[in-house]
Amino acid sequence: MTTPSDSTLPLILCVDDEASILKSLQRLFISKDVQLLLAESGAKALELMQNHRVNVIITDMRMPNMTGAEFLAKAAVIQPDAYRILMTGYADLASTVSAINLGKIHRYVQKPWDNQELLTVVEEGLALYHLLRQNKQLTAKVAAQNKQLKELNSSLEETVQKRTEQLKQTLLKFKNLASERQKDEAATLEVLYNIIVSYPPLSGELARKISATCEYLANALKIPSDQVNTITKAGLFSEIGKIALPPKIAETAYTDLHNRERRMFNEHPLHAEEILLPALHLSEMSLIIANQLERFNGGGEPAQKAGADIPLGSRILAIARDFWLHVEGRYDGNKMTMTEAFDAIQLHQGSYYDPAIVKALSVLVASEEVDIANKARRGLEVSALKPGMKLKQNLYNLKHILLLPQEHVLTQASLDKLWKYQLKHKEQLLVEVETTPDEKR
Repeated sequence: MTTPSDSTLPLILCVDDEASILKSLQRLFISKDVQLLLAESGAKALELMQNHRVNVIITDMRMPNMTGAEFLAKAAVIQPDAYRILMTGYADLASTVSAINLGKIHRYVQKPWDNQELLTVVEEGLALYHLLRQNKQLTAKVAAQNKQLKELNSSLEETVQKRTEQLKQTLLKFKNLASERQKDEAATLEVLYNIIVSYPPLSGELARKISATCEYLANALKIPSDQVNTITKAGLFSEIGKIALPPKIAETAYTDLHNRERRMFNEHPLHAEEILLPALHLSEMSLIIANQLERFNGGGEPAQKAGADIPLGSRILAIARDFWLHVEGRYDGNKMTMTEAFDAIQLHQGSYYDPAIVKALSVLVASEEVDIANKARRGLEVSALKPGMKLKQNLYNLKHILLLPQEHVLTQASLDKLWKYQLKHKEQLLVEVETTPDEKR
């Protein structure tokens, strides 16, 4: 590690109001070929960024005067290419969700951090930073070359073809970069999911069951595919607002709550809407989640909407959510069979629930496909995987934490990580991959 100078080594900015944390980060990077800038506040860090080009930013979430999210939002304006990492603890989960969009963070690391994990995240950030810089430099170079080409008004066909090919390659790189940006957006949802799994009163498994049931019901109603996708995501994140509730209220069966506690509980869809407000691209999903406690007869919360005035996605979500809450015993403390849970839903069709959607649920329960989230684990063992294979489904561990996203293309590095994960946690992973051309033959 070196101090900031004219060196070409990458520059990492560490921000924390605790001197002990900054010293720990200094020790972590002391043997690495990097430069380090230290700041005890967001204001000081912004001053440093006026005079230094930063590759990676590591900041704590909870700081006086300016939170980590607020600092990263300003840092993104000053140096948009810098890779932004937010460190946070369990107590900051609600604010972390908002910070994903407000601070435009790329990754978050939970305190206390794992040194190797943090070093890996920083390496990934440096790689992305250099890719962005190279693309900008290449674009500027091509623009200058094209300008020169016009000024020369050259009739040299060979030169024109060469410049054109360079431009095509540049556009191809930008197309690939745009694809990476879309993956970043998907990564936002993956972070949200892992926050749900990490918050003890909530359940990633329950979220996936609700999501799968929303998807089935939406398809059964022949809703357009883009809306099906939005409703499916709303099911997965329907409980995200509960991270703003006291843990006792979030984990207690609804019927066991007192009147005041129920009023607080019924506000969780509004908390979700507030949390997701900065994420404009998730506004449709947020609307569905915000209206999930409305009732078909107009007796729900928060606006007493009735019938078709309730978004269709919210009507679907209400049924899928309460069905699984009955099955898991989270509604009144008594676990039910799927048939019993459906009977409880059917009892309130026309009052709480849309009868047309209840009918679709009856078909699902009769087909037993509702148990999709509990089907036997399938896939290849890690030893059978090869670089280049693409994941057919999200890869979760036994605690339902997301390890790799759907459509991830396996590399030797990701395979090595899976091997290390299995050895460390003594857990066998089964990975579903798309059928390869050789397998089809």
